[in-house]
Amino acid sequence: MSVHGPLAAPRLFLSCAGSDRDVAERMASELGRHGIDATVDHWCPPGANWVLWINDAMAAADFYILLWSAAARDQAVVAALWSAALVRELAERSSYLLVVRLDDSALPPVLAPRHSLDGTHGRWSEVVRDLAGIWRRDRAGGAPPAVAGDPVAPEATGVTAPTRMIRVRNQVLGFAVVLAVAETMTGWELLSLIRARLALPDEQTRFAGQVGLRFRYRLGIAGEPLPEDPAALLHLSDGALVDLEVVVEPFGPVGPMAGTTSYRPATSGAQVQAAVPPAAQRALVRSAFRHLAPPTASSRAGTR
Repeated sequence: MSVHGPLAAPRLFLSCAGSDRDVAERMASELGRHGIDATVDHWCPPGANWVLWINDAMAAADFYILLWSAAARDQAVVAALWSAALVRELAERSSYLLVVRLDDSALPPVLAPRHSLDGTHGRWSEVVRDLAGIWRRDRAGGAPPAVAGDPVAPEATGVTAPTRMIRVRNQVLGFAVVLAVAETMTGWELLSLIRARLALPDEQTRFAGQVGLRFRYRLGIAGEPLPEDPAALLHLSDGALVDLEVVVEPFGPVGPMAGTTSYRPATSGAQVQAAVPPAAQRALVRSAFRHLAPPTASSRAGTR
């Protein structure tokens, strides 16, 4: 992400469905009145190469703003642009992709855990004021710009809560997501927040709940587990990498069964002498965390 001086305005790139173009144009105009340079993805000059123009505009932007709606959900071009923005965010380990919801349409699973700005029911002008207020404070030497209102809305309280973008991953299960969190919170608060944002399940069952797996979760940063003291504050840095360990405990009709498995970076997740057959356990785990894993080529082909 580009670094501006204290008086430089951030550059925004707004992406939307064609039917939401009017909203994007009006947002860009209002942002301009606040001194923020905004470009809409439909502004490619006549005769220019659209792909090259989009590439240059996104590369020059400090933030990518996705205007999400039912129309955006059904457009492949919109999906391609926000996917590219997400790749850049993960590569740079910075806050780059922000979501503004224009209606109540469900977000894609990879974006669902993220905090989004509420522009539904015509409230998008309020989003503009919130964004302008945050970046105005940043240019004056305040808190760094991050996802507005997470976890406490600065405009609502009058107090700016320093926010950090962190990456939460489980390499064995094959998922990684970016979340906006408070700079300072306890380990227990961070785990609770991650469980809520990622919709982590407590259990996955088969046969009317008679057999299944229960899940427990632990966090680690830089190879070290979080402090055991529930009151110990974490001072999270921007781009911090958090490993999420998933502990799997099988159970049957009469209670817990032998064969606990821990999915963490130091292990492949294999379990010797598991009471639940390994193939059945893998199927249950895949089902429980399917909403966090990226789609496979076969699953994408099945939706065409």
